[in-house]
Amino acid sequence: MNRIATFIVIFFASFCLTFAQPNASPSAEIKLPATLTDSIPWFAVRELNEANSPFTKNHLSKIAEGNNRVALVYFATWCLPCRAGVKRLAENASALQQNKMQVVLVNIGERDEEQIKNWVEKVGASDFKVIMDPFKRLTEGFGLVKEGEDISLPRSVVVDGKLKPLFMLGEEGSDWPQVLWEKK
Repeated sequence: MNRIATFIVIFFASFCLTFAQPNASPSAEIKLPATLTDSIPWFAVRELNEANSPFTKNHLSKIAEGNNRVALVYFATWCLPCRAGVKRLAENASALQQNKMQVVLVNIGERDEEQIKNWVEKVGASDFKVIMDPFKRLTEGFGLVKEGEDISLPRSVVVDGKLKPLFMLGEEGSDWPQVLWEKK
């Protein structure tokens, strides 16, 4: 019985360390889809707040004003690499602010608002704006996936102050989150 318990503890610990440690390689850049070459398309989703306010391209434009960049950081509460990446964003909030970098967390495909709020609080990311995209307007509508497909997570789209897409990242690496403001 002790062998089984030891095996379970070792397996669980190695599993957790695999996802808790940042990747030793740099973040993986992914080619932007053709729909994101000049500007992001119009969209309408909801902000996760008490009023469930609408959140559109105009709202994003106001966030981008006066900032060098905005990162749309896609996540789901079940995604372990997302948890680690968003936690690192929260830990680097002052560096993000110093570099005029805003972050908008985009929850994909989930509808349980309490679960999303609890997840955001648990990872320490309550200071970031969180929007919900249960119907994939910011994945299918942006051309990141085809209709009916699921997005691979984590994923981040970085735009400049005029909402021109600059680059897209997949796997977050050792340069996360500095890559968000340093990438040229």
